[in-house]
Amino acid sequence: MKSTIVRIIRLATRIAAIVSPAAAAAVLERLFLRPMRPTRPAREEAWLSTARRSGVRFDDARKLPVYEWGTGPAVLLVHGWAGRGSQLGAWVAPLVASGRRVVAFDAPAHGDADGDRTAIPEFVRAIELVAEAAGPVSAIVAHSMGTAAATVALSRGLRVERVVYLAPPATPRLYLRRLARFLGFSDAVVVRTEGRIQRRFDARFDELDTLALAPRLHVPMWVAHDVGDTEVPTAEGRALVAAWPGAGLRVTEGLGHRRIVRDPSVIEDGVGFLVRRELQYAG
Repeated sequence: MKSTIVRIIRLATRIAAIVSPAAAAAVLERLFLRPMRPTRPAREEAWLSTARRSGVRFDDARKLPVYEWGTGPAVLLVHGWAGRGSQLGAWVAPLVASGRRVVAFDAPAHGDADGDRTAIPEFVRAIELVAEAAGPVSAIVAHSMGTAAATVALSRGLRVERVVYLAPPATPRLYLRRLARFLGFSDAVVVRTEGRIQRRFDARFDELDTLALAPRLHVPMWVAHDVGDTEVPTAEGRALVAAWPGAGLRVTEGLGHRRIVRDPSVIEDGVGFLVRRELQYAG
């Protein structure tokens, strides 16, 4: 079924690009800004059942669900695109056991949050608002596109002691281009789409380039990235680590893009790094 839908979309994009490149750009923009909302599996419902729930007002029309566990210095969990805060629930018990308070949230148009359209600038603002409401945040654990938003938030003044990134992309712009290539959109349509998105959110893609921001950040960072990740190639994680002063890297096998967020070994090492046990991996 999925392959049939993709073939239909690819055919439609070729026709749209011929008839009206502007219309094709509008279609790509819509696809890029509207994340899917998969059903939560039972393990995530179980994690959420133990959380203290609250909310943070994002704007006049939207509110972000916030989930908290434990007491102590706050660790903020940041999910990726088409994700939700509960995806990182496997980190909760180990972090609480280490004396941390864990704070997760659903970004705009994700999980149980309001809205159906969003982009990285709104992810960044969500991190800032939740961090402000939760009190001082000592550390961040972020996955996939959430790492890009966290990096931008750090560059804008968010202060934390350490960060753990799982499967980080080199730059959000590559996400759009990968989606465009997969669905058969031309480079010319991608350029038009970038312009539409930049105008809509009043933010340039260049301002969200994590590789450009990384050399200015001196927060200790540890990255785990799987060699078999088909959504964000490991080369992008390596590039970010190379650009970020003093960053450490662990390359895993067999976890892909999503299982890495709940792998016990990755979590053990990540929590160890956050509680200041030094880790260095060549990969």
